[in-house]
Amino acid sequence: MESAENFFQISDLKEFLQGSWALERRLDDRRAGQQGRLSGQALFAPLEGDLLYREEGRLTIGEHVGPAEQSYRYSFPALDRATVHFRDGRFFHDLDLSSGTWACTHLCDPDRYQGEFSVLDADTWRVIWHVTGPRKDLTLDSTYRRAL
Repeated sequence: MESAENFFQISDLKEFLQGSWALERRLDDRRAGQQGRLSGQALFAPLEGDLLYREEGRLTIGEHVGPAEQSYRYSFPALDRATVHFRDGRFFHDLDLSSGTWACTHLCDPDRYQGEFSVLDADTWRVIWHVTGPRKDLTLDSTYRRAL
């Protein structure tokens, strides 16, 4: 990951995330020998003091072309920090973009998810997940641009 001085610092994470984002994701599944792409929208909507994240898009990988969706709940224990949970309530990861970057790990036994978050400017951020383990060997590279 690059030095933090190259990134846009976020003091109010909830305010920064809230709203609609255009989403472009590249997938590199090394185990299957396939590359893919997801194009869609992501929405961070208020829900009981938190933000509900919901993405919907069109996934193309190998012979598969079809809809894809995901959702998470973001809670904010501090102005510049979030905890992210799966839709079933299980903890996923922390997030702190006050320096403009964040790295985290999620263990999904037996696989390991290494996340790298970076804020490129006031309207663009990026997340790269490197997933390794006996079941997976892939990279998910997502760019979010604020929808106007």
